[in-house]
Amino acid sequence: MTATASACETGERAPSRLTPVWDAGVAYDAYRDRLFASVLRSTRDDELAADIVQEAFLELIRAGQRGDLPDNELAWLHRVAANRVIDWSRKRARWAGHLRPSEDAEEAPETAVLRREGQRELHAALDTLPSETRRALLLEGEGYQPAEIAGLIGRTGQATRTLLCRARRRLRDSLAVQPA
Repeated sequence: MTATASACETGERAPSRLTPVWDAGVAYDAYRDRLFASVLRSTRDDELAADIVQEAFLELIRAGQRGDLPDNELAWLHRVAANRVIDWSRKRARWAGHLRPSEDAEEAPETAVLRREGQRELHAALDTLPSETRRALLLEGEGYQPAEIAGLIGRTGQATRTLLCRARRRLRDSLAVQPA
């Protein structure tokens, strides 16, 4: 083979980046909303959730370009997004103490205080749950079925149903009003 011989002349395969094998747009349309809802539940920030979803899809595109597409794209995207949320949480922990402005300036002050207090209690209760348990509970809250959650967290269906039942009970107990 001479230095000027092309891949076609030698019978070799052309580089894979020249042959489209997979359409990222189809995956994006199919999974974007569910992934965004999942990330939004964890971050509680629309812009950040959109950024994380975008990063997850960019990773999927890169995997496609490498010819290394996952078997279960949705589960893979959730894992990548969850890792990005963890990275964000670690960075946020370094900047703890910064307050976000009120999101609804029209709301009565008493209502806003009660709403924020309830949200803090719920988030504090959720934060006491193990990471996988919290994720499963949040996915259920987004409308995922236990079988789908099982695939996303790598458990059996029965183990996931048990996990969810125990998580709901633990959350309910931690939010129950304590008598004074």
